[in-house]
Amino acid sequence: MPDIVLNAALIGCGGRGRGHLETMKAFDDLRFVAVCDPVEELCDRMAAEHAVPRKYEDIGDMLAKEELDLAVIATPAHLNGQCALPVIQAGVHTLLEKPPGLSGAETEGLRDAANTSGAKVLVGWNRRFHSLIRKARGLIEERGAVTQIVAEFHKSMTDLHRRGFPDHLLDNFIYETPIHAIDLTRSLAGSSPIAELHAVAHRANSPFVDVYAALIRFENGCVAQLTANFTTDARLERYEIHGRDCSAYLEGVRKSVVQRDGKTEVFDVVESGGTAEQARFLIDCIKEDRPVGLPAAGLDEAVETMKLADRIRAELRD
Repeated sequence: MPDIVLNAALIGCGGRGRGHLETMKAFDDLRFVAVCDPVEELCDRMAAEHAVPRKYEDIGDMLAKEELDLAVIATPAHLNGQCALPVIQAGVHTLLEKPPGLSGAETEGLRDAANTSGAKVLVGWNRRFHSLIRKARGLIEERGAVTQIVAEFHKSMTDLHRRGFPDHLLDNFIYETPIHAIDLTRSLAGSSPIAELHAVAHRANSPFVDVYAALIRFENGCVAQLTANFTTDARLERYEIHGRDCSAYLEGVRKSVVQRDGKTEVFDVVESGGTAEQARFLIDCIKEDRPVGLPAAGLDEAVETMKLADRIRAELRD
């Protein structure tokens, strides 16, 4: 019996959408039958370049006319939640780009909709599947639990403002880029509940919140330090993972330096950024009819990550 081929649609035909489509086209058990974007030019180009047979400007119209097994939501960050909601309500399994909304409450709405419709949803926090991070984490956890984490994700607010992001998103950018670091921190800490949180959010050099810092103690004893700074001039992503007599330092998620047994090991070959692995994970969950569980971020996990971001953002000191 031939393998089941899933019918997929891409919602959002910008750069992120293109990346997902190009990655997922390699799967022989998936075919893209439709693309959707209100910007006609983007929709036309994506359909033409990737031989997708049908195109739509409206999500409701597409849902009414297509028999879909999977939708990929890759819209602008502040639109992800509202674009995903009707898809999930229709029972269509969903790969949802981060963030899954701009608050824990919006993400809870998606989770409740999925629980009602039966849609399986994976949120695209691909660091959970990133080859260097998984390698480093595995080497640390060979010795026992992760004891401490340092996570940083910085960008230039001046540059973001110049690029035309909406003001509401700029003032809540912790839910956009730094949400990767927040989610990875929770993942590395074993998704343990939070026992204690001390945080500061601040508007330092702009009308938008541009400084975030948090010290987190998880119930399992792991401690994390998280910073997200937008007063800088350039993008920087960096992590430390500490365990029993060992540590890993990840610079830009392009290089991992692991220290243990009096030796230093350097890994600088990124086999995968995790995008293909997370898509494969969701497809397998759909075909095997199993929940979206760890290491992926299903909506239960996503709610906890977004609530942590809520708590940090709520500590605004102006």
